[in-house]
Amino acid sequence: MKRTDNKVPFDAEKENAENSALQATADTAEAEKNDAATELGKFESVSALLAAYKSLEAEFTRRSQRLKELEEGNKAREVSNEGAPSRESTDKGVDDGVKNAIIEEYLKTVASGKSVPLIVGGVSSAAPRFAPKTVKEAGALAEKFLKN
Repeated sequence: MKRTDNKVPFDAEKENAENSALQATADTAEAEKNDAATELGKFESVSALLAAYKSLEAEFTRRSQRLKELEEGNKAREVSNEGAPSRESTDKGVDDGVKNAIIEEYLKTVASGKSVPLIVGGVSSAAPRFAPKTVKEAGALAEKFLKN
């Protein structure tokens, strides 16, 4: 009977060890599940993460294509601007005879007195502004103003 008694605790120990191993495996699986959920961040499941990735990939492709179109447009614009004259080349291309004719015409207009009047209507004063300091000076100024 002693043998049987010894056998029972041995079997119980073996069974406890197996249960402990199963419990450890279950705990490990639960921990891995929690770690995976933590690693997914704001996504509830792997399928939600995959859907978001596919959406992001499609948007990235669209933006890459748009960027390529814009770069090609810039290259085309640079090529078309290469043939246009620059400001410097325009100044060099003006004939000296044309410049002299324009300057002469301007000087003739100014010398003949047919220039555009700077003041139209009203009275212009060539003298610097005079501010009277006394009532007597103000009266004299008003009298002079009214006579003219």
